[in-house]
Formats: sequence, structure tokens, C-alpha cells
Amino acid sequence: MKEGRKDRTDRLLEQRSGPWGSSSQSYIGHATDLFVQSAERARASDGNCSAYALSGVPVLLSALRAVLIEANSGLYGRGRDAQLLERLGGNIPEGVMVCEKYQFSPEDRNKLPLLYEVRNEIIHPTHRPAGTSHNTPLGMLCIRELGLLQSTGKEDSDYIWIEQLQSHRLFRWAFLIIENVVAVVLQQHHSLEEDFSFHMQSYKRYRELDIHSRSSIIREVCDGADQV
Repeated sequence: MKEGRKDRTDRLLEQRSGPWGSSSQSYIGHATDLFVQSAERARASDGNCSAYALSGVPVLLSALRAVLIEANSGLYGRGRDAQLLERLGGNIPEGVMVCEKYQFSPEDRNKLPLLYEVRNEIIHPTHRPAGTSHNTPLGMLCIRELGLLQSTGKEDSDYIWIEQLQSHRLFRWAFLIIENVVAVVLQQHHSLEEDFSFHMQSYKRYRELDIHSRSSIIREVCDGADQV
């Protein structure tokens, strides 16, 4: 409904009465819980297959949106950016505006928009053939090339597209991107270094809860994802 969208936009721009707080913690906490379940599902199957990625990836990007609203509303101690809040209520893709405002590494500037496209494939499913021999849409070939999908490994046939997205590796890759991006955002907006360090702990817990050790997670994800 248009009224619902207008109200959500107005709440970004107007200083209305009532309590509010860091709802981003609810999102990242839920995403972490899903990641634990995903790791268990992957461990019980082939080491990767997990439908939890279908719900976890969108929740991660909701956590990022919540962080952006909180940070640019001055919740973390440094300033209010009414212009960015207005843009968040508009039609400009979030990945675009985030990369315009914050100074990310070249790798993360490429990976974040790609993660949004993965999210779009999940929440706006087409459920139609991709027209490729392996059933991966052309716009998602780089995800396939990085080995992030649930795949048979065959080029002449593979699972249907929505099943390829049911990948714990994909979920882990998404978490690493969000961790890196949120670190840049929080560092810019937190007025106290101690608060920043404490806040970031929520975005790092997934590493300790995975089916691999902390070091192997970093090595496996970085070796693939940094190629994007």
C-alpha cells in the first residue's frame, strides 16, 4: 500500500515522539541464529546444502539497513544525515547510496551490490528457467564461478536455481560482506572506540559458530569472495 510506504518514509524524516533503539541488534542476532542452524544443516548433509540461506541473506541486509538508519540518525553519537535518510526512503538502491557515502575497499564496493542482487533473487523469485545449461541466471554467473552455490559441479546440468541458492557457503560469504561494510559504517559514526569495538562483536560471532574453525573461514571466504 502506498500509505504504508509513505509512513515508513515519513518516520525516517520526522522527529516523532516515542521510544526507539538499536533494532539492528535484533536482526543480526536472528541472522546469527539462522547461521547456526545453517551450519548444522550443512554438516548433516554434504557440508554445504542449507535452505537457511534463503531466509538469512535477506535478514542480513535488513540488519544493514537498520544500522544505516540508526547511524545517520545520530544514535551512535556522531551527527545526523537527513539527506541520506531521505534517500533511504526513496527508490535509489541501497547498495549504490552506501557505496557513494562510505569509503570501502574496491572489493567490498563490488561485492555489496552483488549481495543485494542475490537478496533480490530470493525475495523476488522468478521461478522460471534461466536459459543456461546449468540453470544459473546470467547475472549470477560470478557467484557460480566463485563456488558459492549449491551445485553438482556439472556445466551441462544442475539443480534448479532456487536450490542452488540453498548454500551455506553463500550465507557465510554474505555474513563476511556485512561484517566488513558495517565495520566501516560504525567506525565513522561511533563517537567512542570502545563502543565501536563492542558493537562489532555482534557481527563477528558467526565465525565462531560455523562448521569450520575461525581461521579456515577467513581463508576459504577470502580466497573466493575477493575475486569478485
